Amino acid sequence: MKHLRILLIFLLALAVFSGSALGWTPVTITDDSGFASIIETHPETIVSLAPTNTEIIFALGLGGKVVGVTEYCNYPAQALAIQKIGGYATVNIEKIVAADPDIIFANPKNGQENIDSLRQLGYTVIVIQSDSVDGTYDAIRMIGACTGTTSEAESIISDMQIRIRAITDKLQGVTENPTVMHAMSVESFWVSGSNTFQNELITLAGGTNAFADVKGWGTITLEKLLTTDPEIILVDSGSKMGESGENTIQKAFLTDPQLSGITAVKNKAVYVMDSDTFDRGGPRIVISLEQLAQILHPEIFGEYNEPGSTAASPGFGVFLIIAGIVGGLFICRRD
Repeated sequence: MKHLRILLIFLLALAVFSGSALGWTPVTITDDSGFASIIETHPETIVSLAPTNTEIIFALGLGGKVVGVTEYCNYPAQALAIQKIGGYATVNIEKIVAADPDIIFANPKNGQENIDSLRQLGYTVIVIQSDSVDGTYDAIRMIGACTGTTSEAESIISDMQIRIRAITDKLQGVTENPTVMHAMSVESFWVSGSNTFQNELITLAGGTNAFADVKGWGTITLEKLLTTDPEIILVDSGSKMGESGENTIQKAFLTDPQLSGITAVKNKAVYVMDSDTFDRGGPRIVISLEQLAQILHPEIFGEYNEPGSTAASPGFGVFLIIAGIVGGLFICRRD
C-alpha cells in the first residue's frame, strides 16, 4: 500500500511537471503591422531583427533561446556573442534559415520584402514597432505573450511605470519647461519631432520639444534652428552615426561659428545622451528619462554626468539618419 501511494505521488508529480513543461495553449497575435499569426507551440529558439527587440527578449529572461541577432544588437553584453544575421534592411535570409528559429521578432525597418520572404518560408514573424512609452509597453507585452512570459513582461512594465511616476510626481507644479532640441546629426540637423518617444521623454522630464512641429524624425534648416533658438540641445553619443571616436556631434555644435548665437550653445547646454538608450524604445528608456530630468531640472533631480566619449552602436536613430540621407537623394525627407 505504501509503495502504491509513493507510485501515485510520483505519477501525479510527473503529470504536473509534464503539464508545465509541455502545456502550451496556441495563441493568436496581431502584430504592429496588422498581421495575425498563430503560435502553435512554445518557441524554443528566437531570432531578433532589431536591438530594441533583443533588449526586451533578454529582459524577459529569454537570452538563452536567442540564436540570431543583428550586427547592431550590442546590449546586453551576451548579445555580442550571438550569431549576427545582418543589419536592418540587410538581413541575411540564408543565415536565418540555417538558424531555423521557432519565432522571429522583426521591425518595420527590416523591409516588407524581407519579412514577406521569411513568412513565405514558413517562419512566424512578429513585427514590433515601439515609438512611444505606451508603444514600448505594448512591445514588451507582445513578446511576452508570444513566449509565455506574460508575468515577467508585466513586472518589467510595472518597474518602468514606478520609475516614470517618480519623475513626473516631482515635476507637479513646475511651470518652467525649457525648450529642447534632440539632434541625431549636425550636418543635416536631423531632429526628433512629434510622434517620437524622444519627444515624449522630453515632455515627461519637464521640457518642451523645440521642434514638435516636425512630424516624426526629420530635418530642419539652419534658419529654422537659429529662429527657434532652443535653450537645451541633446545630441547622440559617439561620432556622427555611431562610429568610434569622440562625441563629434556635440563638438560640432559647440565650435561651429554659425551656431554660436544659439542660447544652448552660448550657455554650453549641449548634452550628450547615450544613443543606445535614448534612441531605442526598450526598457532602458527610463534611464534616459532619469538623465533627462537631471539635465532639465537639476534643482530637483541633481546634476547630470555625461557618458564618456565612447563609441555607440548605430541603433534605431542611426537607421533614421541613414534613411534620411538616402531619402534626400530622391528629394524625400524620410521613408
